[in-house]
Amino acid sequence: MRIGFIGDLHIDYNTHHDFLTALAEACNCLKLDTIVFCGDTLTGAEQALTFYAKLRSRTNTKVLQIPGNHELYCLPEQSKNKLCLDADEYMDLMLNDERTSLFKNPIVHGQWCIIGGPSWYDYSLHRNYRRMDALAKRRFLHRNPEYKYLQDKKESPFINEKITAKSLMLMERQLRTIRERENGKHYKICSVIHMLPLAEMYKSSHVWATTVAFMGSKYYAELYETYGVDLCICAHSHIRRSLTKNGTTYVNVSLGHNFKWKHKTNLYSELLETIYVLEI
Repeated sequence: MRIGFIGDLHIDYNTHHDFLTALAEACNCLKLDTIVFCGDTLTGAEQALTFYAKLRSRTNTKVLQIPGNHELYCLPEQSKNKLCLDADEYMDLMLNDERTSLFKNPIVHGQWCIIGGPSWYDYSLHRNYRRMDALAKRRFLHRNPEYKYLQDKKESPFINEKITAKSLMLMERQLRTIRERENGKHYKICSVIHMLPLAEMYKSSHVWATTVAFMGSKYYAELYETYGVDLCICAHSHIRRSLTKNGTTYVNVSLGHNFKWKHKTNLYSELLETIYVLEI
């Protein structure tokens, strides 16, 4: 079985490319049995799921997905209040989609289990965040425009940490279920998330020292170490990078915005260089 992974297509930003045609051709060229989208395909869950349905009609490759942060946003013309209220509903729409949700449809083949689920950021990748008091945290968060989408009524400085904690609970439940199966300790595990589990997967320049706080959570990597996860596929940062740490290999499969591509006028070629293929 050949499984391809890609994230951060941002189709509503990269508007001058034919993604349906290029992806169908790439799936055929790479002989993929399944392609997994790792979040931020489009803004809005309904828009993303509609795109996946169209892609399914163009290829025999099975299409699976996990949500990124952009799938949890409403369209710009909708009010801020609606944006706040819809985030959880959009998450549920993505995770519970019977056809495409990797969360509901984990891949178990041979010695491999491939799981996926939601992820968010709790600022733990920022080395100084834990030493800030509540007021400093609130000021820190308000510099980040994405915070507006998920503020609660009290503007809690801990709201994003709570969202991340929920995603960690769901992930640990998946990992524990695998390891508790008969012969579960022998399975190789691939975990697919949108956010980063390691600061090392981001830019090391001091210019980006603040933005790393919004890239993910170090506690995903801690779960991987605890449960012996072999492979993590992630996205979000728009930085294609891979490394191995404490027995887990991390691969970022971000396509990102067109102006950063190597093949700026050729989406098909860029897809072939971005899609990570796991043969199991």
